[in-house]
Amino acid sequence: MIDKLDLRVPEFASPGPILIGPLEDLRRHPVPLFRPSKFYQYVCDLREPFEIDAVVHLYLRQGRPNHKIEIIDAGDKTLQEIAGIISQLFEVDPWSLQVMRIDLAADVEGVSVSWLKDHAYVNRKQFSSRIDKSLEKELQFVAMGSAIAQTIYAGKRPCLIRMYDKLAEWKRQLRKMEIQYKRHNDSMVGLDMSEEQKYYGRLIAPTFAEYCAARGYQLHDQSVFTRVERQIGGNRIPPELATLGHLRFVHEFRPFNGIRIAGTEPIQDFSSPPAEVPVRDWLASIGYETLKERLGSEQLARSVVLKHGNGNGKRILNSLAETSLAKRQPLTMEEIQESFRRSALLQTSPSGQGSIHLTPTYEDTKQIA
Repeated sequence: MIDKLDLRVPEFASPGPILIGPLEDLRRHPVPLFRPSKFYQYVCDLREPFEIDAVVHLYLRQGRPNHKIEIIDAGDKTLQEIAGIISQLFEVDPWSLQVMRIDLAADVEGVSVSWLKDHAYVNRKQFSSRIDKSLEKELQFVAMGSAIAQTIYAGKRPCLIRMYDKLAEWKRQLRKMEIQYKRHNDSMVGLDMSEEQKYYGRLIAPTFAEYCAARGYQLHDQSVFTRVERQIGGNRIPPELATLGHLRFVHEFRPFNGIRIAGTEPIQDFSSPPAEVPVRDWLASIGYETLKERLGSEQLARSVVLKHGNGNGKRILNSLAETSLAKRQPLTMEEIQESFRRSALLQTSPSGQGSIHLTPTYEDTKQIA
């Protein structure tokens, strides 16, 4: 699916019905909710006043004063819905707008981040570039709330691969919702309201199972839900993803070609090498498994071999794989690609077109205020 999307709007684009009022007022005086940022003169989150899932960035400070539209919760929207949002903000052909950043995601059921840490690696050089100068930072693990790695980053911005525990992210989002609801309920204490008004005005957060169900996932006792995501931005946007119109065929794109999954299992029998396997290769394979265990991932162990292999790193790794037993893994790259393709089709298929809800205009929000 398209999980995140940023689009560039030309500087000469005329404002649409939502922005025409604020832009006229900004010429004379500051406008609430339109604040300056580091890279743009004005930024406004349109969710609160206009009920539009977008953040608009106006007038780039350096270079051409173009604008940017940041689509919120893009994974829940079809391309037609995204085009409808753009049409409310600017009078442009939405399908011609250039993509500034896109996150392509695939959801994997039953495979944990820890398993991917031990079995997945990034093969292509541009994806495995170092986040920091030290080799140990080439693949970064982030633990949130426990010692178990829940997020993996490979590469560096604007092009990187991210694998994370989606259930853990949803738990954090639900916790924020619970805090907001509690603040709202606490704010009603002491107000001159009837018990009926307080009852219907009170906000009740859903259970975690209900929260997951609202996002299309049925929670169960053994739930393991991982998202594999590729972020592309800046000058790394490929030609086939250049504009919103190109994204009609995003389901044909293969965003995870740089990832590989080791299809072998560690050596279990230390009494003798496998048949027709030289003792030297067998001992080297045992040493490689120890290195992987010490460094904590397949990626970092491969990096050490490639760095110190004097140009023979790939041949050494292939020979090590031959000494290990082939094993059917619980996940393959084709399954990840198919998960992405199915979810992307739901966003691009004409049959999946949604409808844009009517939203308040700028004049309506001024009257409410």
